[in-house]
Amino acid sequence: MILEEVNSCPICQGKQFTTLHTCKDYTSSGETFQVLQCKSCSFALTSPRPIESESGKYYQSRQYISHQTTATSAFDRIYLAARSFTLNWKYNLIRPYTRGSLLDVGCGTGAFLHYCQKKGIHVTGVEPSDARLSISGITTYKTLKEVPAQPFTVITLWHVLEHIYPLHETIHHLTRRLAENGTIFIAVPNRLSLDAKTYANTWAAWDVPRHIWHFSEENMKDLIHRCGLQVKEIIPMKLDALYVSLLSERYLGRSKTPAFRAIRGMYQGLRSNLSARKNGQYSSLIYRITR
Repeated sequence: MILEEVNSCPICQGKQFTTLHTCKDYTSSGETFQVLQCKSCSFALTSPRPIESESGKYYQSRQYISHQTTATSAFDRIYLAARSFTLNWKYNLIRPYTRGSLLDVGCGTGAFLHYCQKKGIHVTGVEPSDARLSISGITTYKTLKEVPAQPFTVITLWHVLEHIYPLHETIHHLTRRLAENGTIFIAVPNRLSLDAKTYANTWAAWDVPRHIWHFSEENMKDLIHRCGLQVKEIIPMKLDALYVSLLSERYLGRSKTPAFRAIRGMYQGLRSNLSARKNGQYSSLIYRITR
């Protein structure tokens, strides 16, 4: 595997970094990766990281549940049940802004696209992995560049931006495909949440090396502003604290029984959400963005 170092912060172009964490890839390779923090703007990133052309190898695991449609464990069943619940929640979130057309970037197996299509929305997807091959009846593309520059009233990226190598170029392509009064929804993990601080380098949402960028709220606002767009609203994803904490407990493996890990994970997730009610630092945040 060929690795590359990130020598410049994609947000402020700073050149100096400190080591924030050394994290293990629990999903695929078992390798360790450094999470660095920019000394200038505090943005965090994975470096060294796999070169983009080889990064797909780290998604080839049965444990990478976001590309699965069937459950092989109790934990998978919890994830798929939560995903089913959030489909309607996400649809209701975007519904006031759709006006008929949706582009979902990083659509995975297309569950959200199919749900919205049944609601009468014209849908298009982008998915670089082979997961898109399981999507039927919906137009999908392998890359965002392949999508025709037609106007979409809503563009969504549900936990996708943290995976994408060319940040500014991607947001530029999104802007080109956004209708005049359109809306972009971007969901990313929040590295300043209480669950992130509690689990430190075993926090599941580091997810190295698949996650190459690690955002705080200020980082996201800064990036969006520099790309000529505006953050209109920030919406918490409260279920994420529970899911991430449960997964983090599994990675820790320090307790004697799965039941105890589940109880502890639920406790830490609830604790994170209660803390976030005061400071807004939820485990994951959705940014509603306009021109």
